[in-house]
Amino acid sequence: MTGATPREADVVVVGAGLSGLIAARTVLAAGLRPLVLEADDRVGGRILTEEALPGVSVEIGAQWIGDTHHRMFALADELGVPTFPQYDEGETSYELVGSGVLRERDFHARFGAELAELERVLRLLDELAAEVPPEAPWLAPRAAQWDAITAGAWYDGQGLSPVARTLLEICTVGILSVPTVEVSFLHLLFTIQTCGVGAELFAESEGGAQTTRFVGGTGEIPRRLAALIGEHIVLGAPVQLIEHGPDGVTVHCRGGLVARARRVIVAISPALAGRIMYDPPLPGRRDQLTQRLPNGAAMKAFFVYDEPFWRAEGLNGQVISDLGPARMSNDSCLPGADHGVILLFLEGAQARRYGSWPEAERRAALTAELVRHFGPRAADPQCYVDGEWSERQWTRGCYNANFGPLGWTGYGPALAEPIGVIHWASTDTATQWSAYLEGAVEAGERAARAVVAELS
Repeated sequence: MTGATPREADVVVVGAGLSGLIAARTVLAAGLRPLVLEADDRVGGRILTEEALPGVSVEIGAQWIGDTHHRMFALADELGVPTFPQYDEGETSYELVGSGVLRERDFHARFGAELAELERVLRLLDELAAEVPPEAPWLAPRAAQWDAITAGAWYDGQGLSPVARTLLEICTVGILSVPTVEVSFLHLLFTIQTCGVGAELFAESEGGAQTTRFVGGTGEIPRRLAALIGEHIVLGAPVQLIEHGPDGVTVHCRGGLVARARRVIVAISPALAGRIMYDPPLPGRRDQLTQRLPNGAAMKAFFVYDEPFWRAEGLNGQVISDLGPARMSNDSCLPGADHGVILLFLEGAQARRYGSWPEAERRAALTAELVRHFGPRAADPQCYVDGEWSERQWTRGCYNANFGPLGWTGYGPALAEPIGVIHWASTDTATQWSAYLEGAVEAGERAARAVVAELS
């Protein structure tokens, strides 16, 4: 397409993930012309629903919303996507620090003192996080102190027993998808504060982040948004260069597509945004920021059975384990379906290690873990599906981007601040529920409204 006539728009949106689609829809609703340029051959970004068996869909990417995700509930209602509650009846199965497999009641009876330690630290995290302004974490009174250490180092200094420390690691990595020794303590507090639920963020319970799912799969959300945006979306168009100046932008894609607009919204993760060339080059602080915001490592593995046999045994399908390979699991059955679906999470170090294994070896290791917790029936699934995100060319990791030490205090202001006609939007830039679907909607709306205000 070299030499082709440039496509004209008012606003170019880079990326057709949820943030980008929301931004484009907001621009379109304001009477302006968006053009969404998506590198992949599909919309959705870190949302990906696949069919494991006929009528049995699994969420390789984002799967849940929580009770306080008001934007997402409103969006689902607007798009006609029904929701249903996450199954949570029965006992969790634990396997920690040489304890062997214990059902929830036995685990609580044996480790009640350790769980009290964990509760104490979670409440302390609530108190400290309340000091962090989500719009500007670097302005927290103790920002310099908290940003100079890792979350893991702070955890290690709390005098926790091995069981309590292990539980804290598991639940934190389940949110951030990196080991706690790689994450700034200030970043952890920001995450708690921006989600507005404190210690409940660490629990799959009412008020937490994993209480509700979508009928038909989360993929229905971007699919229906894309249908509304229609011809304004171009797939298979990786952006390579953004030329920008006071009068607008010229965006160059691999394959020769060129687009011109008055504004551009870059709605991809900071790491990927940093791989685009800019002319003139962006300020050094912005480039340094993108070098310090790596995406996490996450993988989901699904076992599909003829029925959810664990429910009859009084189990909720949830596993918490430090033996692994997966450290957590849950029941991912669909309402009204006969099949049973167990989802295993591999995050942080587990995703890095087992994601590099051949699939047959990874499946065998995960099967052995399920058998330990749910018995011999777990060894005979009808189907196995997994998905690892760091290998995906246009994502390179999940669930979100995390600052290491000194990231927020050194480079935080550059995360979402526009640079001339360039605006930034991805869930990583949100100030409410950052790293979640709710944050993706907030970030897309924020950037689009700023652009519309400028162009008006």
